[in-house]
Amino acid sequence: MTNSSSVLWGALALGLVTGMRSMLAPTLTSRALAARDDIDDADEPARTLAAHRTRQFLIPLAAGELLGDKMTFAPDRTILPSMMFRALSGGVTAAALASVNRQPIGLPILIGASAALLASKVGLSLRKPYQPNPLANAALGLTEDCVALALGNAGLRRALDGR
Repeated sequence: MTNSSSVLWGALALGLVTGMRSMLAPTLTSRALAARDDIDDADEPARTLAAHRTRQFLIPLAAGELLGDKMTFAPDRTILPSMMFRALSGGVTAAALASVNRQPIGLPILIGASAALLASKVGLSLRKPYQPNPLANAALGLTEDCVALALGNAGLRRALDGR
């Protein structure tokens, strides 16, 4: 598989993750990029996401989102501000993947942002019927967390290692 198709698959996977958990994909990507030996030679989006200060900022936000998502008072993920943020988050994550691989960022941004919007809608429609039941909602949320983590790690392996 070519490097550019690996980046596109990674952008798709991490965009889907962003639709489920808006801060998880940038956090996973930040950690993965920071561990690379060649990050100093990468283009700007990747270096910014890999920066120590960025990781310090992202980790608590992702942890808070993972916890807060299960609360009954959590806002709907498909309200306009949330959708805009998810599209931005998916696009930025995809841009970082492309830039570390020295690929053009336009198509990965489009794929990452679009996948985030789609996953937001689908994820909410699957969980909404169970929201009145706190236990079922939490169990589905934990399942969604596991799917998002697995998908995010698989996307990163594909985009960064080409496998």
